[in-house]
Parts: sequence; structure tokens; C-alpha cells
Amino acid sequence: MTDPRARQLAKRRQDMAHESGSGLNPSWEQLGKENQAALLSEAAEWLRAAVEARIAPFAERPSDKHDAILLDNYGQIWGEYQTSPPSHGDAILRLVWDTEVCSSKRELEEQGVEFRLIGWSE
Repeated sequence: MTDPRARQLAKRRQDMAHESGSGLNPSWEQLGKENQAALLSEAAEWLRAAVEARIAPFAERPSDKHDAILLDNYGQIWGEYQTSPPSHGDAILRLVWDTEVCSSKRELEEQGVEFRLIGWSE
């Protein structure tokens, strides 16, 4: 199974080339399926190498003892908040120094916040 981040990587790479203004590179949506597949394969290889070099985190939880550390599109860092028993399964806690407010990851995503996995705590 391909790491789901590979598609994001391939799409962004192609769109950056398209945005360069040279007019030589089509956007991701303008690419044929064969070209998209080739870029996805390349992105998956680079991403796998980044994971193995430990400059990108594993996409899957390494163990039940690990919690996700996430970065949102505003630059705020969030930590997965495990409840016992799990209430929602998607509770996250913004990592701040003065106040702590637990929120629903799903509700924040529904409001347009995008999260990017940046690692796992243990």
C-alpha cells in the first residue's frame, strides 16, 4: 500500500513546476493518468527514503504506546489525546505553554483545518 502522503507530494511537486510560469509544465489535473502514476511512483520512493533516513515519520502508528504529533496549516502543534475508554477516537490537544484545551480533530477538519503528521511520541 502506498503511503497516502505520496499523492500530496507528487501533486505539489507538479503544481510547483506549473506555477513557475514557464508554461512548459501542466498542472496535476492536466496530467494524463500515466504521467500521474509515474510521479506517484517517484514520490513514493522519495518518501520511503525520507522515512528510512528518519527525516519523515512513519505513516502508521509504530505501537499502541505512540501518540501522533500533528502540525496544522496555521503552524500550531497538536498532540493526540488518548482517553480511556476512547470516547471519540479523534481527540487532540493543542500543545501550548499557558492553556490547554482538548478539541475534536474531526470537527476542526470540518472547519477547514488541515493537519500534517510530523512524528510520534512515546
